[in-house]
Amino acid sequence: MLTRLGRLSAMLLGLAVLSGISCVADASSVPLPANAPWFNVSRPLEPRDLRGRVVLLDFFTPGCINCIHMLPEMTRLERAFGRRLLILGVDSPKFDASRDAKNIQAFIQRYHVTHPVLIDEGMTLWDHYGVEAWPTLVLLGPQGGVVRTFIGEGHDAAIARAISTTLSRAERTRELATGRLPLQPLAVNPNGLLQPGKVAVSARYVAISDTGHNRIVLLNHQGRVLRVFGTGGPGHVDGPAGIAQFHEPEGLAFAGDSLYVADTGNSLIRCIDLASNTVKTIAGNGHRAFGGGPVKVGRDAELNSPWALKVLGHTLVIAMAGDHQLWSMNLATGGIGPYAGDGLEGISNGPRASASFAQSSGLAYHAGTLYVADPEASAVRAVDLRTGYVHTLIGKGLFVFGLRNGIAADALLQHDQGLAWDDGKLYIADTFNDAVRVLDPVTSRVATLASGLSQPGGVAAFGPRDLLVANTGDDDIVRLSLRDGVVHAWPVKGLPPAH
Repeated sequence: MLTRLGRLSAMLLGLAVLSGISCVADASSVPLPANAPWFNVSRPLEPRDLRGRVVLLDFFTPGCINCIHMLPEMTRLERAFGRRLLILGVDSPKFDASRDAKNIQAFIQRYHVTHPVLIDEGMTLWDHYGVEAWPTLVLLGPQGGVVRTFIGEGHDAAIARAISTTLSRAERTRELATGRLPLQPLAVNPNGLLQPGKVAVSARYVAISDTGHNRIVLLNHQGRVLRVFGTGGPGHVDGPAGIAQFHEPEGLAFAGDSLYVADTGNSLIRCIDLASNTVKTIAGNGHRAFGGGPVKVGRDAELNSPWALKVLGHTLVIAMAGDHQLWSMNLATGGIGPYAGDGLEGISNGPRASASFAQSSGLAYHAGTLYVADPEASAVRAVDLRTGYVHTLIGKGLFVFGLRNGIAADALLQHDQGLAWDDGKLYIADTFNDAVRVLDPVTSRVATLASGLSQPGGVAAFGPRDLLVANTGDDDIVRLSLRDGVVHAWPVKGLPPAH
């Protein structure tokens, strides 16, 4: 959870804040920003649409892992309360890219958000309700008064109780509106890829996490689909490729005849046996939890949104985005636990146990150094695996970002999510800058290799002097030449529709 002024104490994650007195007189004073982009509606909502309704404002910023964690709870609330509750997503942008309507539409489709969403570019609603952190939920009664405010995660039961109590009171007093709202959820295309998050390459195969379609696609180096793992529906099912299920998978890593998958939405690590075409869960019990803890046997561990993977010998390194840590798993014994990071969101250096990371989401390795993409700090970090010391290569803080080349210590990124090492250099999926950047470790200089992409989430070395890029925002994979930075189409051939 982030505040605009910095990181709140981790203890706040378990607190709910009661607002006390209503800060607005009625729904007509809710300052819905004029000319704001709206989604999942046939027309922009107006103050009159909120009159007589119980409204839950979900203040979020795309890319924030805690905000992403709230989306399944919004879905559960929609199912539980139906038309009696209006959930309104308020994009309160932290990053420049989060003001772009195209990017918000992609976010909505990726996470299958069906409730109305608006972009509060000027932070009008944020300021009006005194919001200070992402995520924040503000519950409004039928007259527009604030009933209760919840900061951060962990309040699911309390939120549901507050909504139920508010609805019961409104029904007793006959304040509740019953008319229909102009809801029109965005259509999701079952064909092709949908918001592919990561890509991995072996000597024989290419693997793509088709994140929005909840499946893993295995291809040859010519882009021909060989096998699809996952039915397309979100879930957690092991077994043969055709019946297995994933939920918003991200990171991928090959090792021999195995393909490891960071099953992010399920908070699990899965293993695909490429010889038998079967899926098995090897780590995680399906319950997401904060704080790590001692090493446990794989299926007994509670994970928190694993996002990227790297196999180093018999060790699987995991970028545990939800815990702002790096974890490691012994593939021989199944033991899994935190490796680096104190669990607080930040960008502090030092010994691995006391250093802090910021939503680690990308990994690369070369010659004893593990490179880490830290998107919430727009940073690239390096872990010396011999000494265990963590230092920062690029990045200055949680709220310092941009696009600046030059000496690495002065360079700026914007929410970078992927890394790849190739040809003696580190390549960076600079996600919210729609670019691939390159760090030369010899000169310690940063340059832009390619721009004009669409929120690239992952990169992988591919053949001589090429990268494959998961061009997430455009729902495709592209090939990027390291020689001249030219972007080429890399069509996926023979991909069946998602069900």
